[in-house]
Amino acid sequence: MSSPSTTSELTDGDLAERVRAGDLDAFTPLVQRHIGPIRAFVAMKLPVPHLADEITHETFVFAFKNLEGLELRGSMRAWLRAVAWNLVRKELLRFAREQNNLSNLEKAQVSDLEATSFSESANTTDDAAFLEECLEGLAPAARKLVEERYARGLTNEELAVLMGRTAEWVRVTLFRVRRQLRECIEAKSGGTAYGV
Repeated sequence: MSSPSTTSELTDGDLAERVRAGDLDAFTPLVQRHIGPIRAFVAMKLPVPHLADEITHETFVFAFKNLEGLELRGSMRAWLRAVAWNLVRKELLRFAREQNNLSNLEKAQVSDLEATSFSESANTTDDAAFLEECLEGLAPAARKLVEERYARGLTNEELAVLMGRTAEWVRVTLFRVRRQLRECIEAKSGGTAYGV
């Protein structure tokens, strides 16, 4: 077991050797030496406090598990930073994939809604009248968005430029407005009062 008075004089390599020899307590001074700078490094790359803590923790878990094969000459901080950077990149890639999947899901829902329920809602004369009534109930900005999209045939990208928004905002807003219109038409055709 390592004593605090002797571990402060040992190099990272000496402490790593002790850990490899079975003195697991020798890993604590390694963590104490490097946790602050490694957490700061992670926080600069990924400024989300709980993720910075999690990745810092994962960095030291990885280091502990992989000390056996490490040939350490001097400080292990550079190696820990490389491990942390790989974990940060992995998290950023996971986040990007998740955002891309959400965007693709929204696009698919919007396309499906355009292809089916929105056009089906206006098939009958009554539904067309209900649609007109529901359009009148929309907020002016939402009504303008629908009119520009369907009366003038503008694309989401053209609408984004016209309204000073992103194409993603246009897609999401149109999705919500179409859902609101569909619910309004369904409520009117069922004979129930509709409340937004």
